[in-house]
Amino acid sequence: MVWVFWLIEKKWRVFFFPHFHYDVVWKFNRRDYSYVNARILRQVVTLCSMFPEFRFGVEDAYQLVEVEKEEPQLFQSIVEEAKKGWILVVDGQYLMADSFLPGGEVFVREILRGKRYVREKLGQEVEVGWITDSFGLNAQIPQIYRDAGYRWLAFGRGAERKLGRSEFWWKGLDGTKILAHYFSSKHSYHVGLFAEYLEQNVEELKRYAATKNVLMPCGIGSCPFPEWILKALEDFVEKHPDHEIRIASPKEFFEAVEQEGGGLETVEGEMYSGDRVFDSVWSTRMWVKLRYFRVRNLVLNAEKFATIAWLLGKPYPRQVLDEAWDRMLFLAFHDVITGTSIDEVFDEVREHFDWLEEALTHILEDSLEHILANADVEEESIVMFNPNAFPVKAYVEHELEFGEGVKRVFLEDVDYEVVEEVRDGEGWLKRARIGFVAEVPALGYRVYRVGKSQLMGRVSRRRRVHRRDFVESPYLKVFFNPLTGVCRILRRDGDEVVREFRLEVENEVGSVYTHRDISMGLVGVVAAEGDTSPNKPVFVVEDVWVEEGSLSQRVVFMESLYGCFWPYRLREHYGMEFYRQKLMDVWKEVVVYRDLPWAEFRVRVLSRFPHIRLRARFDMGFEGEYFANTAFGVVKREKEPREFPMEDWVWYGGADKGVVLATQGIPGHEVRDSTIYLTLLRSVDLLSHGDKGPIVPVPDALELNRPYEYRFALFLCRGDWRSARAWEKAAAIANPLISTHYLGKAEEKIKPLPSGEYSFLSLPQNVVLSCLKQSEDGDSVILRCYETAGTKTPLALSIFKKPKEVLVSNITEEREERAEAIELKPFQILTLKLRF
Repeated sequence: MVWVFWLIEKKWRVFFFPHFHYDVVWKFNRRDYSYVNARILRQVVTLCSMFPEFRFGVEDAYQLVEVEKEEPQLFQSIVEEAKKGWILVVDGQYLMADSFLPGGEVFVREILRGKRYVREKLGQEVEVGWITDSFGLNAQIPQIYRDAGYRWLAFGRGAERKLGRSEFWWKGLDGTKILAHYFSSKHSYHVGLFAEYLEQNVEELKRYAATKNVLMPCGIGSCPFPEWILKALEDFVEKHPDHEIRIASPKEFFEAVEQEGGGLETVEGEMYSGDRVFDSVWSTRMWVKLRYFRVRNLVLNAEKFATIAWLLGKPYPRQVLDEAWDRMLFLAFHDVITGTSIDEVFDEVREHFDWLEEALTHILEDSLEHILANADVEEESIVMFNPNAFPVKAYVEHELEFGEGVKRVFLEDVDYEVVEEVRDGEGWLKRARIGFVAEVPALGYRVYRVGKSQLMGRVSRRRRVHRRDFVESPYLKVFFNPLTGVCRILRRDGDEVVREFRLEVENEVGSVYTHRDISMGLVGVVAAEGDTSPNKPVFVVEDVWVEEGSLSQRVVFMESLYGCFWPYRLREHYGMEFYRQKLMDVWKEVVVYRDLPWAEFRVRVLSRFPHIRLRARFDMGFEGEYFANTAFGVVKREKEPREFPMEDWVWYGGADKGVVLATQGIPGHEVRDSTIYLTLLRSVDLLSHGDKGPIVPVPDALELNRPYEYRFALFLCRGDWRSARAWEKAAAIANPLISTHYLGKAEEKIKPLPSGEYSFLSLPQNVVLSCLKQSEDGDSVILRCYETAGTKTPLALSIFKKPKEVLVSNITEEREERAEAIELKPFQILTLKLRF
């Protein structure tokens, strides 16, 4: 009798969950998807009124924001059904963001804004994470989601489909675990749509389930809800009495798994495997990535300095920042920032970028002006601001303009070089660009006084040097071939670090999602600096020169890529007499600095060459391991022949030497064998080949006749990425110093800030500041930071204005716990609420 009871209790339970995967844009524009959103939600409200057992999930808060604005009566009906528990919000991000490209702070703002809206309008606490469509998940998702109040997570991309393992514990970098479910069906989250295949699909899901509980998502959005599936569920129950199948929430499913699944496996690291990760989206429409990088820095830095200005008495620009975040969260959507929507969508994207750049630049400049008005700076100065919470040392250039009576300009108390001068016919200065190495304290400023003279005097100017095939600094030496543009980098002790740096062009016949090369097996790369194969395009160095200053040396290449040349046979005897079919203009600069241990690369490109992938290649010449900066942390990755995203930097190295490669908004990279590739652009003209979406032309993604400028740097180091403090080095490039020109103002009143240098906030050297902003309720300051070296660290917080109270909070700013002493776990994300 007991045995029979056990058999009954252990029958299969299928939790059928209808839900709406919402694309704000993708194969249609925002207007079309707005129609789809309202159309489906009207149907859902009707179904809720007809079938008391019906449940339905909504993924994004923005879906509700849109309906509240456009159809208030429908919104009220949704609220009523939500309060009954019939309509449920799962995940509840504002919009489902990509988890890699936006950066960790932007990703958590999607959760912050979305969950607060759902709580306020629907009275629901979202406990189930539901990431159906993001192209892989970063390694800190377990910590982020648990901190934000989620208990479970279901997701659709980034894991392998393994029998008996669709449920598992996912462990984040800091050790946080979350119970996770992977949509393992070949139909992913659409598996419940197909009434005619219900039995086969249930059997498929049973094979992947880790317990006798099966989650069957019925994801719509591509179509309305198929109402006849409800009859199919009833028929299934009658036919299979050994199965229990019912419409249920994911919460019910996860609770059942928790009761039964004591032996679930634990999986660590990022979710970036399987056939549903599209590993070329990181370099699709590179203009989107580069402009997003700029506005991401702008919004976070504007917030930091607006918060400091607020603490110094200036009103906080809440309304403009709120609108800025609405736009930022749209840009972070997984089909926007990746470049995987139709061309029409990116007209709107450009408008958002333009607005953000103008509005946020105004906030930043206004905030810095207010801060300087509180500083005891009386003389004309260049004031450098550091947006990072650790000191930064970097080479900067600043342009000054002059009226009458100036023959010479100089900086006091610091070495400098004059980069460029413009003088009138009588020799008076009209404009000058000055370069110098600035050292600025953590989240603070340093003042560099500007001197002027009516006498010419001696000026340290850059000069051109001829007949040189190298540039050097006390740290490294860069040899270059003036005929090919190929470079080699050595330490000053002669140890080779980069055997070869060059640009390469590959064939590209893929889509916005995937790279596909049909030439590699036939001829190798399509073109490369230094390669003069007869049937390949050839890079031609049109001009090359070295510039030498007292602080920097640089080599500049002016190159063209030609499709044809003559003679194209026996050219080793005759040389090349002319070139035709110009395909690309390239300006390339490699810079080394007297006081900094890195080589900086600046590349400008104008391409007329369709269906290519352009990459910067670093042949390291030595075996090493590979670590990459990701959202709120660092991950070790295997070297694979595929692209990965980075947030700001990668480290490659061995026991005795290594390099940090930092970029300004170039996420797509590959480390294969002992070679690092940065992908600078991909030229494609199809949204998909029919395998990942519609076969739709996207000529904007061909990247033709679009000027690009890239900046990246290679830092030399001994030891691993921790001892090199890779995050600090990368910040000089990834979140650079901000330069302002202050004319000075002599006033008798005492000012609270000093004239020389000052730090508003500092943190331990391995703790990175993620945000400093006004709290959502407007009465506190939110400080979010994270430990980035993987070591336990006592939090030593130094801030210019002593708070009355320091509370430990969370991502959604709900928690308030007093803590006398705080020790950060390895890779822990910490949110503090400071009351003044």
